[in-house]
Amino acid sequence: MMSKKSPQLRFEGFTDDWELRKLGDEVKINGRIGFRGYTQADIVTKETGVLAYSPTNIVNNRLYRKQSDTYITKQKYRESPEIMVKNSDILFVKTGSTLGKSALVQSINYHATVNPQIVIIRSNELDEYFLSVILTSYNILKRINTIKIGGAIPTMTETELKKFPIQVPKSTEQKKIGSFFKQLDNTIALHQRKLDLLKEQKKGFLQKMFPKNGAKVPELRFAGFADDWEQRKLNEVSDIYDGTHQTPKYQDNGVMFLSVENIKTLTSNKFISREAFEDEFKIRPQRGDVLMTRIGDIGTANVVETDEDLAYYVSLALFKSEELNPYFLQASIYAPFVQDQIWKRTLHIAFPKKINKNEIGQVPINVPTLAEQTKIGSFFKQLDNTITLHQRKLDLLKEQKKGFLQKMFV
Repeated sequence: MMSKKSPQLRFEGFTDDWELRKLGDEVKINGRIGFRGYTQADIVTKETGVLAYSPTNIVNNRLYRKQSDTYITKQKYRESPEIMVKNSDILFVKTGSTLGKSALVQSINYHATVNPQIVIIRSNELDEYFLSVILTSYNILKRINTIKIGGAIPTMTETELKKFPIQVPKSTEQKKIGSFFKQLDNTIALHQRKLDLLKEQKKGFLQKMFPKNGAKVPELRFAGFADDWEQRKLNEVSDIYDGTHQTPKYQDNGVMFLSVENIKTLTSNKFISREAFEDEFKIRPQRGDVLMTRIGDIGTANVVETDEDLAYYVSLALFKSEELNPYFLQASIYAPFVQDQIWKRTLHIAFPKKINKNEIGQVPINVPTLAEQTKIGSFFKQLDNTITLHQRKLDLLKEQKKGFLQKMFV
């Protein structure tokens, strides 16, 4: 069978076959060969040391610095000049659970090196962005799984990495492809930053728009509201139920069945029969009720916004309240004071951890007038909708990138 020599999707004007080469013939791969790494004695403070990148610094093929980063002495840094990180280098994780992760180094203006889990891939001939994309698009990760060495800790040697076959077009096409993906990645990163900022803003509003422990009013509130909030227990302002304790018999259609993993969207691809639903669920989720996770993941809440019948597992708690605005209740559950109270009543020694239904009822909640509840609930509903919209845009961009990666490389 003839090997494929050009991708399915190309920029106009390019028709030449791509060439099959070995990665090691195109790049230099530098790691801590013969060097076991640094010891505790080599680790110093950020102010006096040099950053040593680890796999945790690589997220979505980009480099990020963290508060917990490790810094080593300048003397230890100078011992391995071949692994002094430079712009246009690609950092590639060669061992551990994230084997195969990589990131292109761009615009760093400080000294940095890598720890023994990472190798530096450096090329003078290939376009660096094209190369960085090919390491994520090519069947390289599948090949890693077939040749990785080691038992509990998967590892790949520099020698094996050098043997990887890559298909390479001419320089002008490389640059065109690299530029395209650079722009796409920048757009994805921009949407990610917007999403992260919105989530941080929500966290700030949750801290300021609900009373702290012992306080009777929040730090920040809408104009026109001045009354003290009243502290109540959840079982005083809402009826609380849990779902079926029986493992259901699933089928392809019928009544949708929800569990912990469905809390974000309250949709599922699991269904139970109408007969099982009628028999098992006398108390049912209705529009305006709130569901909250109580086993495994604890304290994640969502408002029911459908009139369709829903079944739910014991891992979810159902709130039915005539006193609380549902979106206010959902936001209240996320408020730091309530989250802390839920955490204190959680059985952390259980596996998976859980909070009993009766303990949920004992959680204190600060309650303002219904008018203020409605105002707060609407505010957080709109904020959540904006976050969801940005998340969808980001997910769509990532899916589009995945499609381009499949079609624009051999």
